[in-house]
Amino acid sequence: MDKKYIEYPNKFDKKEYDQKYKKEHYARFVADLKPEEKKRVDDYCKKEGISKSEFIRRALEMFEKRQ
Repeated sequence: MDKKYIEYPNKFDKKEYDQKYKKEHYARFVADLKPEEKKRVDDYCKKEGISKSEFIRRALEMFEKRQ
């Protein structure tokens, strides 16, 4: 059998896998903020060492507890 005609399985593509996983398990959230509001969020996240996603999760949890 001639080796040049052997079909090899596709290699694992991590980038493609990550994109598919995110598409199936996450949803994007976009918000328009004034520059000073965005700076407040950025400063808070930096001070706390958290992502903006974590900021939204914490804010949501705080609002839910107030009701």
